[in-house]
Amino acid sequence: MDDDALIAAVDLVGRTGARGIEIGYLHDNVPVEEAAWYAHVQYRGTSITEENHRGPVEAAEALARQLLTGAMCNHCKKLVALSDDGATAYNGTLLNGTRWTVEQARAAGQCRWRRIGPRWARGCEGTKPPRATGKPKRKKGRRKRG
Repeated sequence: MDDDALIAAVDLVGRTGARGIEIGYLHDNVPVEEAAWYAHVQYRGTSITEENHRGPVEAAEALARQLLTGAMCNHCKKLVALSDDGATAYNGTLLNGTRWTVEQARAAGQCRWRRIGPRWARGCEGTKPPRATGKPKRKKGRRKRG
């Protein structure tokens, strides 16, 4: 069993604000790989399930990938990409309730996420989040008088 993949999936679910994760199987008295494993998360107002997988790790990993596919990186506000081939964008509502169109996602650019050991890491790791649009902030301090 790939413990890192399972830990990374559970950690990611926690970082998305889910109320919890349930991993289980549908069929008793069959070989483990035929038990139809699932992973399920519950949010306020919605739930997401990945089902019919060969094991608990595969179900949890599939759920993590489903959560990231079409998502917006909360740090850099770009579309999450899970491969170097690019990201997948959908018209939809993000988990935080924000409506995000395909056009907005394409215009945002992409943030390449990857699983590194027991954690999903964003591509913009180590960068500062973008500033809000609007008037630039003035530095506080003394003004020079001339």
